[in-house]
Amino acid sequence: MAATKKRAAIHAWTTIDGAGPAARPVISTLAVDAIPEAGALVEEAGWNQTADDWRIFFRQGIVFGARSDGRLIATAALLPYGPFAWVSMVIVARPHRGHGLGTAMLQSCLAALNERGWSGVLDATPAGEAVYRSLGFEPVFPLRRWQGQGLARDGAERAHLAAVNSADALVALDAKAFGAERQALLTAFLARAGTRACTRPDGFAVIRQGRVAGQVGPIVAASEASAIALLEETLGHWSGPAFLDVPDRWSTLASWLADHGFVVQRPYLRMARGRAPGGDTARMFVIAGPEFG
Repeated sequence: MAATKKRAAIHAWTTIDGAGPAARPVISTLAVDAIPEAGALVEEAGWNQTADDWRIFFRQGIVFGARSDGRLIATAALLPYGPFAWVSMVIVARPHRGHGLGTAMLQSCLAALNERGWSGVLDATPAGEAVYRSLGFEPVFPLRRWQGQGLARDGAERAHLAAVNSADALVALDAKAFGAERQALLTAFLARAGTRACTRPDGFAVIRQGRVAGQVGPIVAASEASAIALLEETLGHWSGPAFLDVPDRWSTLASWLADHGFVVQRPYLRMARGRAPGGDTARMFVIAGPEFG
């Protein structure tokens, strides 16, 4: 496995401008001690991921990085779920954008996917969609990020609602909806300080602390009405800003969000290269987040 990772990681890129070719940083796999640098890229980009999120990618996946003069200037990650992997955390530092580095990072991910026989899945912004199409990714379904405020009026969130012994039930419900088992991911979410989780026999909802806002997701339920009830209960335990990523098909949920002061921040498009996850999408109302699926 180590040799395979090394082969996948050796890719170079060249920028061309009026002065000619720039230096050629080698794209290689990163170790967990790169988290502070990776976090700085997230902050510059204005994303919501935390050091805890980065630990998931380093512990469960593969993280690629490119350096210039010793400084980390780009990242990309793969988070495997059985026969497919999520392409995640494709970030390029602002001064290095527009010269093909992001595409080179993606090509490192694709090489790793090909070597392991994995399909690739991702949630693309409008700016990235054309690039992903050119690399063989095809649309699966559209979704939107909503942003607003939690509904806890007293400013004091109540206690964590998901008992440890309920984690197995959450994992089973999630696997049916998502199309693969994500025990390590959900366990990591639930173990974080400040996480809130609401459960019902037919579903659950989780909100965890992000860098700038609480991140709601996943929400799995048997019906849209049940999902809305879970969301309302979950937000009732959260007093700060919140983000959630909702497939466009859920128009009643979207109306509920608008009625409660949420607005659309940006659209995404779920895309797949190869076989997409085969879960019961009629039960997935809020995804775990664009970088997690």
